[in-house]
Amino acid sequence: MSESATELLSSHRPAPAGPAPVVAPSPKGLIERALTLVAEDLAASERTFATLLHSDIAVIPQVGGHLAFAGGKRLRPLLTLLAAEATGFKGPERLTVAAVGELLHTATLLHDDVIDEGEFRRGRPAARMRYGNGMAVLAGDFCLARSLQAVAHTGRDIAVRSLSDCVTRMAEGEVAQLSHAGRFSLDRTHYELVIDRKTAALIAWCSSVAGLVPTPFIEPLARYGRRIGYAFQITDDVLDVRPSAPGQSPDRTSPGTIGKDPGQDLREGKMTLPIILACEADPALRRMVEDALDAGPPMDPQTVEHLLERIDHGEAAAEALAIAEDHVAQAVDALQVLPASPAREALVGAAHYVVQRTL
Repeated sequence: MSESATELLSSHRPAPAGPAPVVAPSPKGLIERALTLVAEDLAASERTFATLLHSDIAVIPQVGGHLAFAGGKRLRPLLTLLAAEATGFKGPERLTVAAVGELLHTATLLHDDVIDEGEFRRGRPAARMRYGNGMAVLAGDFCLARSLQAVAHTGRDIAVRSLSDCVTRMAEGEVAQLSHAGRFSLDRTHYELVIDRKTAALIAWCSSVAGLVPTPFIEPLARYGRRIGYAFQITDDVLDVRPSAPGQSPDRTSPGTIGKDPGQDLREGKMTLPIILACEADPALRRMVEDALDAGPPMDPQTVEHLLERIDHGEAAAEALAIAEDHVAQAVDALQVLPASPAREALVGAAHYVVQRTL
């Protein structure tokens, strides 16, 4: 029988005097500290986001809102507002950039779920499952168009130019990923290129506040965001290859810890870092993955489950997470040019959060 809290307090002697042990904050604690610091700006950017999502064509905000208001920590707006606070940038454009970062992210998710035939997103059925593929794609197009329009209306040339460059890179990343889907490849360079264009480019744009912060801070904050993007995507890819949790359906068709279809990357034939590392270390697994891809995606659930269990037996997930942690360290290092402040510390916490959020 376990002891009650009262029994523990009364039966144990006080610990010897000395410095209190340092307890690392939990992932939830890291992000909550950051959210609290810019809570008012986040609320304002959320209102801007809702305004940008509005349309007289009523189905557009319905489709976009199905995903946009389904939860999530609003990481991209958070990084924008923390960076603005850390650099002393108080211009109202910071709220537009924060909202646009989330709106662009929404556009990419709406499109991704159609391309990838995803069934879950953020723990609920994907928008395409309710409204159809065509409507999801067009709603994503609307989000993209409104993002460009909103930034253009700020009248800040650097923000417009940086966004157009960012969106171009994002499109290149999507094409690069799709062009290699279903191919067996251990090419880490291509994997990194996809992350850099598809994920890191937008986070870097957000963290540099579209280039609107004082000039000495633009490049370091963009470098910070790019490294965050790498760490974020690698961690997602690790979570995707984790085996089923106890009680989870064996065919892995229920939404997982990251709110999308578990094992989705394997089913779609995407060679992510943990899969690449596992295949490099295990020749037999390499042959199995290659044979499964040769059979053509999507892989059947039993094959996916078997491969995931095989991957989990090795050290690939731990090695990939170590690489993600290295990107976090580089992100934190980029912040050293910023003056010391609670906002800078919150940016450090956000960097660590991206690899700890669901581990």
